[in-house]
Amino acid sequence: MATFEGSQGAVRIIDTADSAGFGKNIAEVRSWTVEHTKDVIEDTAMGDTARTYKHGLQQFTGSMEVIYDSTHTVTTRAFDPTHEDALTVEFYPNETTGQKFTGSILVTSVSRTASFDDLVTATVNFQGSGALTVGSA
Repeated sequence: MATFEGSQGAVRIIDTADSAGFGKNIAEVRSWTVEHTKDVIEDTAMGDTARTYKHGLQQFTGSMEVIYDSTHTVTTRAFDPTHEDALTVEFYPNETTGQKFTGSILVTSVSRTASFDDLVTATVNFQGSGALTVGSA
């Protein structure tokens, strides 16, 4: 079983205009969360003695916390819920080995937090659009 140290993780935006297909890391990510869920559809009918279900549609949602930086020019769209195009994003538990999770996201909200004894952070919440795929880093 492979385990990962969180400090080696990353979030990368894939620029579809880049013919090489390489992504750009979102700078100063502190943490990220991707929740992958599946609906279930009840198909119980009269006369059944127990409830039964079938597989439904999958979806994913998530968030990432970053240290706020006003020069996030490469990844500005990742911090803009008014942008209408989906972003293709890769989430790495460990950027150099193991798995990656890839999907298209729509940014749904951005919260910026400042306190007198900490760095300013931003939390980006998103909704997946389409399938979340699991691949190799």
